[in-house]
Amino acid sequence: MQEFINEIWPKLHDLAEPAFEEVNTSAFVAERLREFGYAVQTEVGKTGVVGVLDSGKPGPTVALRSDMDCLTFKQTDGSLKRIHACGHDGHMTIALGVAKMFAEQGVPCGRVKMLFQPAEEIGKGALAMLDDGALDDVDSVIGYHLMPKDMAKSGQIIPQLNWTACTLMEGEIKGLAAHGSQPHLGINAIDIGAAVVAAINALHTNPLLCGNVKTTRFLGGSGSLNAICDKVNIGFDLRTTSNKEMLDLRERVHDTVINIAKAYGTEAECHIVGTCPAAEADPSLLKLTQDAIVEELGMDALLAAHSITVGEDFNFFKQERPHLKTASLGIGCDLEPGLHDPEMHYDLAALEGAIKVLFRLMNKIIAE
Repeated sequence: MQEFINEIWPKLHDLAEPAFEEVNTSAFVAERLREFGYAVQTEVGKTGVVGVLDSGKPGPTVALRSDMDCLTFKQTDGSLKRIHACGHDGHMTIALGVAKMFAEQGVPCGRVKMLFQPAEEIGKGALAMLDDGALDDVDSVIGYHLMPKDMAKSGQIIPQLNWTACTLMEGEIKGLAAHGSQPHLGINAIDIGAAVVAAINALHTNPLLCGNVKTTRFLGGSGSLNAICDKVNIGFDLRTTSNKEMLDLRERVHDTVINIAKAYGTEAECHIVGTCPAAEADPSLLKLTQDAIVEELGMDALLAAHSITVGEDFNFFKQERPHLKTASLGIGCDLEPGLHDPEMHYDLAALEGAIKVLFRLMNKIIAE
């Protein structure tokens, strides 16, 4: 398997294509799956790929999801460079490795489904695949992510990642322009924005749910220094471990912006730019996951479940299809210096252990 990894990974690493542009990546993945004997569907969720291996016997459909898109970085000369700086090249390598093992050893019953998802980095790929029906016949779906070294070292695996709900919101506050010598004739949008920031900072959240809101953008007053500002653009980052609290938090941020503007005698708007739900892992899969890790890699490889303050659109699968059983694993691979760093690198040898664990886990779920 390590020889397969060493062959496949460099090709996927070099393909690096951003969200919804994974055309060559999809073609490469689809070709490999066909070589393994999978029934393949392309252009799922625009640029996604689905591979199915059917045992021909009654049983559940268990899916494994890998994301495909890369990140784009601006270079010192102003040019843009596409880099797999979030480990999706490793994710695809792992999924193809698992697909190869099923092709070689067979599916005991039911079906296995390989989901190669586009556009995770912009939080839209999972929903696109759901819209195209890729999860309609799935009973369980497994996700995973390469983890920074400080969370999991090479050869270690986190059996359950508790991803955080994340929402990005943006607002525009409308003021009224006036000359600085006659401020009473205008409405200073900067004053309103400052009041909004103070009110946002005063919002109380449940500390047990790790809820918080931060003002992350404040743009306004680009005109003359002696002019009253007539517009401010403001942005917020909202996070919590509870999907229910996130709904409440969004409403409170929206109402804060609107009502403070109204108190100043003007108007504002506030809308959601992007969002990812929190993880809702299934306890029934946690024991199976832990057992699969120990059986393949030993007790030293098994870490505790881990909460992480990052969003992941994998969690849309459970939110939109509540009947699904889901599991999300964290793969240790000595990843440094960190995710989304253009200099990110990791231990390819750790991918083989991840492949074996996921293969065993899927077989355990099929057998349940």
